[in-house]
Parts: sequence; structure tokens; C-alpha cells
Amino acid sequence: MLKDLTNSYLLAKNDFPNITFLRHQPKEGLYIRLRLDQSWNEQVSVFDSEHVIITKEEPDLSRKEPFEWFQQKDYVSSLISMNKAVDPGKQLHSNNPYTLYAKRDVFLAEPLADGTTGMRTHLARFLDKTQASEVQKKWDELIGTKKTSSKKTSTETIITSPTQQFFSDTDYAPALEYLVSEERRTHIAQIEQWYATNLSAFIDHIRTIPFKNYVKIFFTSESTPLHSATDHPSNEFSSFYSWDEMYGYEYLLYTIPKIFNSNDYNQMVDGALTGLPGFNMSMNSKKPYLEHKTMRVGAPIRLSLEEALLVKEASEWLLSQPKFRMNKFGYHTDFSKNSEKIAEGYFLVYMEGKDNEVQDFENVPFSKKVHVNIRLKNVLGVMTKNNDGEAFVKDYGYLENVEQLQKEISKRFFRGRMNGDFLQDEPKAREKDFTSVMVALFMQSKKGFYDWIFKGTTATIRSQFARVTLRLIEEQLLRVEPAGQEKSRLDLRGLADAMNVRLSLMAYLEGEEYTAMGNRLIEVSNKLKEKLDTLDKRKQKENADGAGQTEQTAYSEPIYVVTDDEFYYLAGQLAFYLKSQSEAQQKKGDLLGSFFMAKRSAQLKKRIEEAYYLHRHKILLQYTKLNWALANVNAYQPDKEFQHEDAREMFLAGLFSDNWFWKKGESEKPNSEGENGHGEEN
Repeated sequence: MLKDLTNSYLLAKNDFPNITFLRHQPKEGLYIRLRLDQSWNEQVSVFDSEHVIITKEEPDLSRKEPFEWFQQKDYVSSLISMNKAVDPGKQLHSNNPYTLYAKRDVFLAEPLADGTTGMRTHLARFLDKTQASEVQKKWDELIGTKKTSSKKTSTETIITSPTQQFFSDTDYAPALEYLVSEERRTHIAQIEQWYATNLSAFIDHIRTIPFKNYVKIFFTSESTPLHSATDHPSNEFSSFYSWDEMYGYEYLLYTIPKIFNSNDYNQMVDGALTGLPGFNMSMNSKKPYLEHKTMRVGAPIRLSLEEALLVKEASEWLLSQPKFRMNKFGYHTDFSKNSEKIAEGYFLVYMEGKDNEVQDFENVPFSKKVHVNIRLKNVLGVMTKNNDGEAFVKDYGYLENVEQLQKEISKRFFRGRMNGDFLQDEPKAREKDFTSVMVALFMQSKKGFYDWIFKGTTATIRSQFARVTLRLIEEQLLRVEPAGQEKSRLDLRGLADAMNVRLSLMAYLEGEEYTAMGNRLIEVSNKLKEKLDTLDKRKQKENADGAGQTEQTAYSEPIYVVTDDEFYYLAGQLAFYLKSQSEAQQKKGDLLGSFFMAKRSAQLKKRIEEAYYLHRHKILLQYTKLNWALANVNAYQPDKEFQHEDAREMFLAGLFSDNWFWKKGESEKPNSEGENGHGEEN
């Protein structure tokens, strides 16, 4: 996973050699620089300039130089994880003998009954594990060399060991030479002596300083900008290795043997040692599904030493990036200041801030910039009026970028919950605002919407968009109370807009001007309007020709509903008209709930009949269009039952479209728009 990132990370490292250190975030605590060639009493006077208290706040710019020194040394002296601590008791958390990391309460623990301190016991145990023989054992395990039976191993044995010979031609050979050097052995002996002589007085002084979390001690004997070499010329001695070199070698001596998750999977491949990386990958009894069962090597992924070290550094660099959001890094443009404008993919990485780990990673081989330009069409023919009362077809405009696309999807379908980097979000259910069904639909579809909005690929969302959005619209209709809705009338304006947006986005996803459903809706709406207009003309002619002549005698061709689409669309029109006659003080979408409880067309007809009988006292007896619609809906037998998605979609379209049965002058009509909140008066 993270191996893909290493090539790009190398670009950044070439341009910014210190990026590994500069991005490191030291933990809260008291950071102290001590001179190994001086007693505590000799250097207590300069203690103020040789320590820094690091907190969660931004570092003090006036202490920038010591902060950067501690930042670099802290990076190379920190443990990979507590599972790979040098101290078997896990009380000291540094990785080399030149440093001491301890929690405040451990370091300042009260003396025991015999007068000794727990820190002396911890130090003895820790320094024993930093001896060359102990470190050598870890390197031997790396290449599968059998452990020596003796506790102490001679320097000559180490120098001629298979491990030393194996790494003799590698970049790690100088570190292994340093491991057995007399200088390292001498420094460890001096550190042991320094603690034996000065630890008690040093701890007493630290008790007077207010700080949180850690005490971190770093030994050196080199002069620093704040501590001139002329201050103690007699104590300065020549050294074959600089302290920066020694800290660097100690980092390698600790890190390389622990870079793999488990040495059980180490193998030689083409002359290079490979193994299971230890970052964002683990294998244990709780994860048996990761192991390959039919291959000679069970590890699901193996990296060389150099690759594993780069993965470690890249992972630590990622930890410095913003948390709880999906970070987007172009292959070249976000890593190198010299990169040219070339076609490239990018990495998507989600960093979890609580446990500081990569929770999601994806290598996306598409352009980093996502382009959209979507025309939002008024498929339902929704009408609106201007301030002068003039009616016109509502224009929804264009979605010209992914920010507008995300905002529109979030607003129309998810009640504003799909904002920002929503891939890791899990919104809470809220009655009458965002139901548990909407939460479930959010969780089912968020990956598809994320892929579209942030990666520019519609492959994931295309197969589920129609189903999910239809269910979301239906759920909002029946169980959500939209803000700004006029409760004195059945107001479905927002849902009509959502349906138009849905049909427009479906067309975009299918690469068509209109979807198949959109074309059917336009066709069925036009045909039904034509039939109702014909009825009106016949009624007018009948009235003009005089009473007594019936429609059956005047016209030889009766007008019928002839398709399932016409049946369900007309049923939606009737359901809206009849329920809008309700005398309830608050007219909400749940008035229509009885219709959606129907599973079969016969049940839907029964609900329409019940609604008619409930509200017939408000309906004119000789209302030709309504009577014709009721008769045809009752008589037609559709092939598709109401539980079919197409049928419900057509029914919803009938609900949301301008209603054909409202007459001018009826008391239910609002001043500016139609009864359904967006249509002309009929």
C-alpha cells in the first residue's frame, strides 16, 4: 500500500533533505541536553539554556535553534512502537544509550525503602540491552543466524560473525563497525558512571520544574551554539565519530533489525533481504485471512530493507499531515518543487488522528483535477412565478464544478450531511430530519459518491445512484419535515427539485441528454395532458351544442389510460389532489403515507378510492377531468405492481409535477404558486 508512495516521497527528500526531521512532532515533555564530560554540578548553571519544555502549543520562535536540535535527535532516538522497545520492562522509551526517555511519574518516583530509586533499576536493565552483544543478537535474528548461547560475546566473535559479513558491502556496514568500536563501549561506560554519580541530584532539580508527560535526556560532549567550547577546553577530547554520526548509527542499529513486522518471513530475493513490513501491516492469530495459504511464503507483501526503511519514513511524514481528512497528493507536483506540468495520478490518504495511523490509502491513476459540467434539466416541467406574478418554466442552471455537485447532492438527498471529506463520516439519525433509513443509505452510497466527487470516476456510483436517490426522496417525503415548508398546504417544492436533479444526474451518469426514465416521463406527461385537453374540448362542445347529447353519442372514440406509465403517473396526480383537500392544520408528506404502504396496484386503487370518499364533499360532482381520471385508474389493470421501482418512480413524478386537477379560484390555492408549491393554477 504505502510502497506506492515511496518514489514520490524520495522526490521530496531530494529537494528537502531534512524533511524527515522537520516534519517530526516531538511529544510533550521536558527536553534536556547534557554534557557527558561534565558532572551535573558543573553544568547546572547553564541548564536554562540547555533545556526546552515542549507543549501542544506552537514552539517558541525565540528557542528555534535548540528546538530543532531536539527535534532531530528525538526523531532518531524514538521507538518504532512500544512493542519494539529496547527496555524489556518498557519503562524507558528511547532506543539508544545516549538518550533516556521516561514518563514524568516514572522518572520522579519516590526512593524505595532501601534508599535506591526505581530509575537506577530501569537504567541498569536498559543499558544492558544496548551493549554490542545484545544489539548483535537482533541483527543475527534478521538474517536467521542462530543465537549464541553465551550472554556476552567477544568483540572478535562479533566482527567475524555471519551478520557482519552479510552486510559488509552495504550502507549499513559503517554502523556495524561503529557497534563494536571502542569509542561506543567507552561512552556507554561513561554514561553508566554519570548516572551513578549524578542521578539523585539531577532528579531533585527536575522536581522543581513544571512540565507534562515526558523527561527526555540527550547526551553529547560537543560544543553547541549556546555552549561554547571555550567554556570547558580541558574537558573536550578528540573523537573519531561526531555525535551526529553516532546518533545516526544508533538509529540504524535499532531500526534495521526491527523494521520488519516479524523475521519469520524474511527471505533472500535476488540477493536482497526481504520481509514483511512493520508499518500498517501486521500478521497474528487475529488476522488469519492475511496469510497466503497456497504459496511458499505466507506474507501478503514483502519489501527489501531499503524499501521498508523508506516506507517507515513516508509513514512518519504522513503523520504530520492534516488528520481526520482525506489528503490528496499528486505523484510529482505535491512532492517536488522542480516537477513539470505533466499528466499524473495521485494518492488519497486518510490519517486518523486519535491513534495516528493511516486508515485509508488509495493510488488513483487519474488526473488530480476533477471536471464536471452538468445541465440540470426541468424534466417534470416545474413552473414558478416572478415577483410580477408571471409564470415561467423553472431554470435550474448548471453544475460547473465538483464543489457545486457535492453541495447539490448533499442538499437534495442527504439534508446537508455529505460535506467535506465525508468518507469516514457516519451521521447520527434524527427524527423528522435525518432518519435511520437515510443514515443506512448514506453509508451504502458514500463510497460511490466520494469516488465521483473526489476521484472523477462514476463506475462505483452508477449502478446504485437511481435506487438510492429514489429511496431517499421517498423517505424525505414520508418522514422528514423540510425547513421552510408551508404547513398549511401540501408543499412538495423541495422534493420536486430533488427529483429533477436526480433525473439530470442520472442522464449525466448514463452519458445521455435524458435518461430512459426522463424520456418516458416527458412522453407520458404530454400524452395525458393531450387526453385531458381533449376531454375539456369535448365538454365545451357538448355545452355549446346543447344538453341532452352525451359524450358517447357525440364521439365514437373513447379516451382511455393505455399504459402502466400513464396509470401510475395519473395515480400520483390523483393522490396529490385528493390529499391536498385535507382540512388538517398541518399538511405534511405523511398524509401520502397510506399510498406508499400499498404493494400491489389493487391496493393503490383502494387507497385512492378511500381518499376520494374521505374528501368528496369538497369536490364538484360534475368534474369531468377528475371523474375520467378516477374511472380510468380504477378500470386499468397494470402489468407491473406498485412495489416495482419503475412504478413508484412514475407515481412520485405524478405527485411532484404540476397538478392538473386544481381549478382557478379554489380556496386552497396560494397566491404565488400552485397547490403543490410550484405549478400553475389549473
